[in-house]
Amino acid sequence: MAELPESVDRDILEGRTILAVKTIRETQGCSLHQAVDLYHQRYRELHPEPDSARENPRPRVLRFERDGSLVVLEGPQDGQKPKK
Repeated sequence: MAELPESVDRDILEGRTILAVKTIRETQGCSLHQAVDLYHQRYRELHPEPDSARENPRPRVLRFERDGSLVVLEGPQDGQKPKK
């Protein structure tokens, strides 16, 4: 990856996307599209996806009961019935 200023990492980590892309464009002298691509590449490096997120997640349904409690129903996996 191209050498980027430390401020870009700080901006990415603190959610300042526009400022990060602007700094990338200024320091790299690239187009907006290229800067956005570099932003996404660096974002993935700074926020690695956990192994569990790579698996196919099961759908979940959140339901509030009358007593105020929250029930999480997970969708079936491999032909199983939903669990409570």
